[in-house]
Amino acid sequence: MKTAKIAILFMLISASLHAQELDQQFLDSLPDDVKEDLVKNNKERKEKAKETYRPYLYSSKLAQVEELLSLKERLEKDLLDLNRRLDSGQNLTISEELKLYGSDFFNTFQTSFMPINEPNPDSGYMLDVGDVLQIQLVGQNSDIDDFLISSDGSINIPDIGKIIVAGLSLNDTSELIKSKVNTAFIGTEAFVSLSEIRDVNILVTGNAQNPGIYTLLGNSNVLHAISAAGGISEFGSLREINLIRDNIIIETLDVYDLLIEGQYNLKKRLRSGDVVFVEARKNIVTIDGAINRPAKYEAFDGQKLINIIRYANGINRIADLENISLERMVDGSLRTISVPNDSYFEAIDVQDGDSIYFREYPYRQAKISGAVLKPGSYTMAAGQTINDLIEKAGGYTENAYQFGAIYLNEDAKKINELSKEILYQEFLDSIIAASQQNLGDLTPVVKLTEEIKNTAANGRVVINLLNDQSADLYNIKEGDELFVPERNNVVYVYGEISSEGAVMYSDNQDVEYFVEKSGGYKKFADNASIYILHPNGESQLYRSKRSIFERSPKSEIKIYPGSIIFVPRALDESAPRRLAAQAYVSILGNLGIALASLSALNDD
Repeated sequence: MKTAKIAILFMLISASLHAQELDQQFLDSLPDDVKEDLVKNNKERKEKAKETYRPYLYSSKLAQVEELLSLKERLEKDLLDLNRRLDSGQNLTISEELKLYGSDFFNTFQTSFMPINEPNPDSGYMLDVGDVLQIQLVGQNSDIDDFLISSDGSINIPDIGKIIVAGLSLNDTSELIKSKVNTAFIGTEAFVSLSEIRDVNILVTGNAQNPGIYTLLGNSNVLHAISAAGGISEFGSLREINLIRDNIIIETLDVYDLLIEGQYNLKKRLRSGDVVFVEARKNIVTIDGAINRPAKYEAFDGQKLINIIRYANGINRIADLENISLERMVDGSLRTISVPNDSYFEAIDVQDGDSIYFREYPYRQAKISGAVLKPGSYTMAAGQTINDLIEKAGGYTENAYQFGAIYLNEDAKKINELSKEILYQEFLDSIIAASQQNLGDLTPVVKLTEEIKNTAANGRVVINLLNDQSADLYNIKEGDELFVPERNNVVYVYGEISSEGAVMYSDNQDVEYFVEKSGGYKKFADNASIYILHPNGESQLYRSKRSIFERSPKSEIKIYPGSIIFVPRALDESAPRRLAAQAYVSILGNLGIALASLSALNDD
């Protein structure tokens, strides 16, 4: 049986491989967006056919047929999987691998904050051999000249002599030179600036990315040295980078002080012969979940859990402080350490490899609007239902129409979006096939295809608030929205009828009654397939037996206030009825939400 099925499919695919080009006149008649997608779709089919068609390799072709045969099954499996995850309450998001906090800091620093050779970096700059001072004399003795600080640490000013300036700040040097000039030249004032900054040669070693000797400007500090060396290696510490001068540690950089506390404590500028040493990385602790900045953090020995929480910018407001997980390797095996509540944060020492997870308190935000006493957003606990949300909103108003309630869910929206995409691709395939077989006027199909493309996924979940049991079975999820309309005493009739719009509701009347009130069917109406969208979101198909010789019997389908009756245009064999039915239901769903929203606006 399977072999026969494959053989039939093989023949169909083989025929499609030699299919004619799409007719240009036909393409020109299509809307631009549908035309573009159709051409792309057909091109991809042809390219794939070229790649896979091997008439002399029957076994290879069978493999291709098997793959095509399973394509739809895979898509449907994906859809079923999404539905199962939705029903089980699983989160549809995928978490990313956490990075070490601050690990990319030096990448940004190198491109933005490396020093340049500019005069007057600041008055506290310490002069040394190689710096160039510019002295300008103004007054009776006017002159301007540059003076290089020589190897003995001095400059030599004509008519004044040698002045030792190495080891002095730029500010102190300026005051000294001004004093010397005032003594030597009456009525002359001196202005001192730094014309050129010296180079310094330093050694970057330890766990730097690229250890070695680097030449930097004399106004550089430890940050500039590490950046020049390419940052910190995967084994290096961000928290202990030492500046060593004459075998003594004179300054230590903790990058976390800068990133977390905003403290810039580097006061020492580099000198030739300095060593910048990157210590080995300390304890690495992971903190994730309901935390403001989930990441891996480097911790010193003896640091507490509270320190790591502070590094992570604190706990999220939805964290469950009585449901905290701390996993740790103990004697070669993974153990869970008890953290009963937040009072233990200052008592627990963190260790290398610790993983802390803050679970979210089972709260979620949901919105309710329309005909309720207190519309707005509410915080809901895990397990709370639609009825609980309605109760929080104070219950219904006097004119509430529970049967017409609209319930929107983000996970359902994702499923709707996937279903719409599959449907749209199937419509494109049907148009290609119909155009090559000359199956008649494709205008209705093209129009329907474009409407599907432009129909937004709404994520509506069918509920019946008149049934307390139904409303109690559905648990509230994050971002859910409930809209309760007021009773609307009209029935909406659209499609291939003489006058689209609203008809006053009349109890115990059938589909034909409301169609007649709208002026009856148009010439190309498909009165054998009429779609009804009930206010609660359910859809039904009504098949009329109306002909010129007989009147259709009274329909058993009940019409409610707020129902939408849609009479489609008759379609030929160019599109399967199944596709059309899916399309109409999808379009009607959005139309129902739009009409409810419009009604709400009119009420306001």
